Parts: sequence; structure tokens; C-alpha cells
Amino acid sequence: MLVFSTKIINRLSKYYNINKDDARAIVEDEWDYIEQEFVSQDSSVEDIAKELISIYMVA
Repeated sequence: MLVFSTKIINRLSKYYNINKDDARAIVEDEWDYIEQEFVSQDSSVEDIAKELISIYMVA
């Protein structure tokens, strides 16, 4: 799970130009959602990063 969350942080910082500290905060805030998606294996890192961006753009 640590590698998975690190991949999400890297994806957010590289493709969505988000500071790594901010990306880490997003992952921590949405940990339950990420964990649920990781367990169900329905979404890739790219899909989860895209969903997190859409959540935070609305807020």
C-alpha cells in the first residue's frame, strides 16, 4: 500500500503540477477512499489520481 500511495503522490506532482507536500496531504485526507480502491482493485493509479483532482477542484 505504501508503494501504491507513493505512485499516486508522484502522479499528482508530475502530471497535475501539485507540490509533493500538497499531494501527500491530499492522499492523507482521502486515505479511506484510496484504501477502498486499492482493496477492490477496480482503479489504477492514474484513475485514482484523476478522481482526487476532480474532488479537490470542486472544493
